Parts: sequence; C-alpha cells; structure tokens
Amino acid sequence: MNDRLAALHAARRVLCVQPHYDDNDLGMGGTVAALADRGVEVHYLTATDDLVGVLDPELADDEATRRLRAEQHEAGAILGVAGQHWLGLPDAGPYDYYALRNGIIRHIRMLSPEVVFSVDPWLPFEAHSDHLRVGRATAEACLLHKHVRLRIDPEVDAGWTPHSIAAVGFYFTSEPNACFDVTASRTRKHEAIGAYRTQLTEQEIAGLRAGLSGIEQRWAAAETFSHGEALRILSPGAFHVNLLPELL
Repeated sequence: MNDRLAALHAARRVLCVQPHYDDNDLGMGGTVAALADRGVEVHYLTATDDLVGVLDPELADDEATRRLRAEQHEAGAILGVAGQHWLGLPDAGPYDYYALRNGIIRHIRMLSPEVVFSVDPWLPFEAHSDHLRVGRATAEACLLHKHVRLRIDPEVDAGWTPHSIAAVGFYFTSEPNACFDVTASRTRKHEAIGAYRTQLTEQEIAGLRAGLSGIEQRWAAAETFSHGEALRILSPGAFHVNLLPELL
C-alpha cells in the first residue's frame, strides 16, 4: 500500500469539500464508496448553491434547489455518504473568501474528521473560480482550524475541542502521489453519477461514465489493480511556508 494512503485507511471520519454537488462523486466516488464499506463515516460539504448549472432556465430557484439536494441524497445513498452539508454560496458568483473558509472551518470543528478532501486548486489551467477558491479555502481551513483564537461560531466553538487532521487530499489533480483501488466500488460510483439529472442529460451521463472508465484504468496502469482514482495527499504542514516536511 502507498504510504500516503495509510492515514486514509486509518481514518474513522472523512470530510469531502466540493464546489458543486457532483464534484466529489466524479473525482473520488469510488474511494468514498470503498471507505463507506469499511465503516468510515464520510461527510460531504457543498460550497455553492449550484444553480448556474441547472439545465432548465425556467425552473424556479427553490424547486431547483429541492431537486439538486434530492439528487445528492440519492447519489449519496448509493455510495454510503453519512451526511450532506451545504454553505449555499452563489454558484459562479461573488462571495466572500473568508465566509467560505470559515464555513469550512466550522464544519471541521463540528465533525472532527481525520482526513479532508477537496478539488485541487493548483490544477494547471483550472479556470473555474469556485474550484480555485474552494480548494484553497479548504487547504487554509485545514491549516488554521485548531487556532482557538480564530472564533468562527459561538455555538460550535463553545463545545469544541481542537483535534489534528492527519492528511489533506485533492482529487482532479495533475500531480497525484497515490492511487486508490476502486475496482470493486467503481460500479456504484457510475451508478451515483446517474442521479444528477437536473444538470446532466442522459447523453452527458453516458459520456462521463465511458470517459471515467478509461481514466480509471489509466490511473491504475502502474498498480496491481485494474481501476483506480488518482489523489494528491499531503500533510496540513505543507500549506504554510514549506518549512515543515510533509509528514506522510
């Protein structure tokens, strides 16, 4: 086993922070399903309201939100996601970075995950501001969450005990340092993707499934298993001035 996966295999609770409602499943849905099968408690935190990607321009926002969240629950049930959480920030719109970061810190303090995942904000040519902001805010939240003088929410902070995050992982990355075996769980990932009907046509879902099948095989080409998901896993200490070694 890749040493960088050790913290993930040892985790009891994992938080996956995504810009939009389908990112976690597209980027690491097989990993999520495999972890859930082992009894790991996996939580999703979705940063934006995801309304920009809705296919029907006439659909009212409240109905679109209801459908999006219902589809998340449908996909999450397939994969074994324990909890869905939302920040409700405007999709592809203006929102305060610190509100985003503090919202992530609030959920880290509420849930006490040992491992946190998000999209890789350092992916070359990534142009979507939601991905850039959410990935960076997640990294900073994992760096700062233990600071007791950084007060986020009186209710949460009052009953909160600082804990250590063992590892931070990124999917949608061009520089993976680990590959997670999803040979046995990829079918559920592909099934879960079919839940996202408010934003994807049937043709697009079929295209994603076909494309991901090839990518999963290429990611695992150097491994002993047939299908994998590429991840970049780091220590939180890697996110500030590079003086602390990566401990993983």
